[in-house]
Amino acid sequence: MSNNIMKPANILALSLALALSGCNSDDEAQVVNGSHVASPEWQDQIIYFLMIDRFNNGDPSLSDQGQGEFDPSSDKKFSGGDLVGVSDKLDYIQQLGATSVWITPPVANQWWDNEQNYGGYHGYWARDFQQVDEHFGDLASYQALASDIHSRNMFLIQDIVTNHVGNYFTYDKPWEYDASQPCEGFRLTNNPLVEGQVLPYPLNLNSCKADGTGSYHWTPSISDHNNSEQEKNWQLSDLDDLNTEDPEVRAYLKQSYRKWIREVGVDAFRIDTVKFVEHEFWHDFLHADDGVMAQAEQTGRQQFLTFGEVFESSTAYNTEGEQKMLSYLGEGDTKQLGSLLNFPLQTTMTRVFASGQPTDYLRFRLEKMMELFPNPYLMPNFIDNHDMPRFLSQASQADLKQALITMLSIPGIPVIYQGTEQAMNASRDAMFDGGYRDDGESKDSFEQNSEMYLFIQALAALRTQNAVMTRGDIKVIASDKSGAGVFSFIRTLGDEEVLVVMNTANAPMLLNRLNLQQSEGTVFEQQLQANWLQAPAGLVSDANGEVSLELPAKAAVIYFKTQQTAAVNTPDLGIRLDDDWADRTITQDTVVSGSAEPNAKLQLVVNGNLANAIDIQVDQSGQWTSLLSTRHFAIGKQSHRFAIYSPNEQAGLADVHFTSDLAWSNTPDFSIDDSDDVAEGSGGPNGSYSLPGDPSFDKENSQLAINQAEVYSVGSNVRIKLVMDKLTDTWLPPNGFDHVGFSIFIDLPEDQGTRQSVLPKINTTIPSGTWNRNAVIFGWQSSIYNADGADANTWGEAVTPAPIVTVDKEQQTIYIDFASEALARPSSLNGIRFYLSTWDLDGLSAVYRPLNPETGPWNFSGGEEDEAKIWDELPIITLSE
Repeated sequence: MSNNIMKPANILALSLALALSGCNSDDEAQVVNGSHVASPEWQDQIIYFLMIDRFNNGDPSLSDQGQGEFDPSSDKKFSGGDLVGVSDKLDYIQQLGATSVWITPPVANQWWDNEQNYGGYHGYWARDFQQVDEHFGDLASYQALASDIHSRNMFLIQDIVTNHVGNYFTYDKPWEYDASQPCEGFRLTNNPLVEGQVLPYPLNLNSCKADGTGSYHWTPSISDHNNSEQEKNWQLSDLDDLNTEDPEVRAYLKQSYRKWIREVGVDAFRIDTVKFVEHEFWHDFLHADDGVMAQAEQTGRQQFLTFGEVFESSTAYNTEGEQKMLSYLGEGDTKQLGSLLNFPLQTTMTRVFASGQPTDYLRFRLEKMMELFPNPYLMPNFIDNHDMPRFLSQASQADLKQALITMLSIPGIPVIYQGTEQAMNASRDAMFDGGYRDDGESKDSFEQNSEMYLFIQALAALRTQNAVMTRGDIKVIASDKSGAGVFSFIRTLGDEEVLVVMNTANAPMLLNRLNLQQSEGTVFEQQLQANWLQAPAGLVSDANGEVSLELPAKAAVIYFKTQQTAAVNTPDLGIRLDDDWADRTITQDTVVSGSAEPNAKLQLVVNGNLANAIDIQVDQSGQWTSLLSTRHFAIGKQSHRFAIYSPNEQAGLADVHFTSDLAWSNTPDFSIDDSDDVAEGSGGPNGSYSLPGDPSFDKENSQLAINQAEVYSVGSNVRIKLVMDKLTDTWLPPNGFDHVGFSIFIDLPEDQGTRQSVLPKINTTIPSGTWNRNAVIFGWQSSIYNADGADANTWGEAVTPAPIVTVDKEQQTIYIDFASEALARPSSLNGIRFYLSTWDLDGLSAVYRPLNPETGPWNFSGGEEDEAKIWDELPIITLSE
């Protein structure tokens, strides 16, 4: 083991601060009060990301400012977390293994927005970029936090916003907006600030200017995120969009964020909503003589890190997200940000570990990360954050451990979002007793002996103590293209090598003849394992430099190469195939035959799945045959592998790769005409519900209404095709549609597990019978759960693989494909039942939007909160075969 981590310099003496050169204004010429240290080698860092309001309450006297903005029972209001609370928990953060603390914006915010019926507890609705919000503390408490962090050889990262402030003006009829008359429909919002609060110059210049100049863009909310003009100049969710081309606005933003470096000692900025600001701004804001980087250098920070949020994902085997992100880096005279949050990798890790999609997707994403980005080692990698559903809302703890092993073993800076170490599953739950919790409970969540805390602690130590984990090259050496399964990669730095092997599937998998490219007898020693209590303590490469492993479901292990060697047996079972399988494509069940040692007992292992391996008995003459079934293969052109394997010898024929090509029939098994006959904009069991008031909901052609449904089946795969009344992707969701979610309850007759009649979270029961699987699908998530642990408030136990979602926007059509594995590999489709209903879910928290009697921007209306959350539904579909 080695330790090559750069330690920060000692706090700079006050005399150095007084001698700083390059001051740009009188206020910068004063004594620098911040805590100043040299920049670290950022690739060696592990970041802990926390929301100030939802982390820890250190000073209860700050919590309630007496304006109705504080209510820990509400997800919309302040809960009581503050900067002193962060200081109080630095031991907890450091002992977890984090070396840097990233906090949400501590600046003074709009406390309550009457237009959106939501509060600025999160820090992203500024009213003054140069003041600390009264709920969080003051400048002194922020300075104390910086000093406390630096005294531990840790670093402080502040989240900053330049794109927008709070909601101080709006447009009443945004659909009638005319850019040539920007003040038509414009109005200042009603009482956006409490008495005594004012906007500073130039933020206070928020009366519309007909010539289009001024501190803001005089525009309504973005209605089409694919429109570049709207993306750069319109309001994001009704938040006032700053005119970042205006010299006074730029000067104010530079002054504001230089202050936090100078007077507090911030070491890095995470930059919010980067893609909504013009490219040229970033070069000026960061790299001009009066910009952020100059101030950082004046305080001794030669490697001040700026990493931005460009919320873009990429589809499988494509790099559209990466390409957009790259445009915000630049170089030389067009240099912009230093790094970017790795959203395409996050999306892919969710698909692979939470949804059970092919591990080869992750191989592709990692290779493109290393190929495309100038310094992937500086890219912060993350599993989830405060702006998306928690990983554990759609996956198991076993899945989470695999994702964590990956994140802390690959190049890049790992980011751990608060509460992950306590296996929390709600996006913005408070960590402290008395803060907001989605489940209504009140408890402290800082247990340092919890299973996940100790697991992350061990992982972090392994990474921090071994430079190969932070600086080494990476090579993926095994992945599955057909679905969940094996995944393995090697990190290399000089003579040091780390081997990571895992199985993302629900069944035991064969990692067959993994080529380690080592000499015979090389020994790898286990360092850490997950979900496999009896993982081999060591691996030894055979005469071919290979190793084979039978990996239990969800197993993951980290091995380090040693200098030891050991004797190893390399059996030759004489297995041969009769046919040439090179470049072979099959469309139906196919016979596999060959020869081997007489009377040997072998197995046909398809796609590594040992649970469904087919026994082969070799006859006395050494001949054998077996049937390769396509019943459980997914639809489309798909790559597969099979092995002829001896379980006794744990060895066999190298994987044989082939392709299947199965297609859905052109004719559906049956169709359902579900054209709505209720009034426009109405839905619900009695047609009495109304849509939320936000203009992004289409009142005439509702995104929640199903016009037609068709069902197809091939083998044991099922496709549901839904033709919607309206299909939108206003918010650029990764699944390709928004403002509708599908709850699909499935009854699998062959499954002998738990059954339920209550439908979780939508306040009703299934119309008839019971269900044992539940798929939840909306723009940001596709998940499937079994009925274990399900009740009125809980989806159940997350399982994989999740349904695959594809969209044909032009035809207003959504396809939901259930692979055989998602339906527990049924031997027959006879009697399988589907019940499907629609409602909208909040993409931030994966929570069904509320139902209330009165209209609101984000709640359905026309019913009581405990009535059924069903806008549209299909009759129960019963399959036959």
